[in-house]
Amino acid sequence: MAKNDMVAPDRWPGGYVVVYDCESDCGFSDVAGYTRDEKITKYMQFTCICASVIPSSSIVRNATPEDVVAQATKMTWWRDIAEEGCSPIDSLLDLFDGADVIVGYNCLAFDFPLIRRFYKPVSGLSVVQRYIEHRSKTLDIMARVRDVTGAYYKLDKLLMENGLPVKCGDGQKAVQMWAANDRDSLERYCAMDVDLTAKLSLLENINVNGQQRLSLPQHVHGLRSALAARRATGAQKRLRDKEGDDEGFVLV
Repeated sequence: MAKNDMVAPDRWPGGYVVVYDCESDCGFSDVAGYTRDEKITKYMQFTCICASVIPSSSIVRNATPEDVVAQATKMTWWRDIAEEGCSPIDSLLDLFDGADVIVGYNCLAFDFPLIRRFYKPVSGLSVVQRYIEHRSKTLDIMARVRDVTGAYYKLDKLLMENGLPVKCGDGQKAVQMWAANDRDSLERYCAMDVDLTAKLSLLENINVNGQQRLSLPQHVHGLRSALAARRATGAQKRLRDKEGDDEGFVLV
């Protein structure tokens, strides 16, 4: 588990991005429930969460994915380890509060619903507002690629198409690691998912179908584009607040 002093925003004065991944204690076929959402929110629980906190200043055009990922601070949370008076992931949600962008793969449909039960109100935000704010600044690579292509791609498929290493197992293997209390292997598996997701988000273009030679530009899946968009939105808001402009405007 990451200590609260490890996630203080002033550790990254220029802003930061969080790339994360959750592992669960069972598969969809192992639990009751009529819908996927019901299974995730009512019956499945996270076991391990890994995250990489990347300084926003490192995400520039000329930096290689390897160089950017090398600058990340890596953290892990376990569902059965928590500070007194805190949930197991209070510090992760604090990180999300201050992040410029949150990145995941299929995280809007799986990881966020899986951890929603741990949300608490903070800084004048209700549970629902906080949850929506986090999702609103999230780059979900799987969802973006699906929305553009109309096809569902597993992470391994995109990794292979783009010359990146594939994962060292699958979700069922992670379930088995937890059941066997093999935490070192589970943490390595989860952390590898995070690193690979981060590297995929940092590619300038990604191939989605080698035979048809389909390639998607950075603004579809890319972290650099998502970060630029977030900062542009923030700049517009600051100018509106300063000038009292109710009409709104567009930065060109």
